[in-house]
Amino acid sequence: MRGFRLSPQVPGLLLLSTLACSDRLPTEPVPAAAQETVGLEAVTVARPRRPATRVVAPRPSATRQLQGRWGGDDVGLTIANNAVAIEFDCAAGSIDGPFITDSSGRFALVGSWWFTPPVVFEGWQPEKRPARYSGVVEADTMMLTVILLDDNQFPGSFTLALNQTPRILRCL
Repeated sequence: MRGFRLSPQVPGLLLLSTLACSDRLPTEPVPAAAQETVGLEAVTVARPRRPATRVVAPRPSATRQLQGRWGGDDVGLTIANNAVAIEFDCAAGSIDGPFITDSSGRFALVGSWWFTPPVVFEGWQPEKRPARYSGVVEADTMMLTVILLDDNQFPGSFTLALNQTPRILRCL
């Protein structure tokens, strides 16, 4: 006597007939009414709900917190919206753009530096040189280092404080 053998197509036909008799497609989410009766299985099958949208107040900009007049020995720095003006005993500088720090308060910004003579004649234009202004801001104190990029000269490192008057001695 020979054993009964199923054709390889029979399991596939059984699956198709089961799906054809179902009232929903296999990719549809479980209806809400069915979720209540099915219980925990429906929770894992149903699409997760997104949390309600909420409005979050913007964080204060680091630029706004740093804006104002900074002063120290031999240096003064004024931070405005999109520009920084710097004055030294015998020189000046600028950063054309916002004064931006990272989350640790560190900065490395490119700008200009120029010598300022004791007497400025009418029509005088400074010879601007590229400079890197780097350092760190911690609370109301700033450490500033200046490097001239065209020849790596080091005009100095300075400590400044917010809302302090600069102590600058003009060149004679």
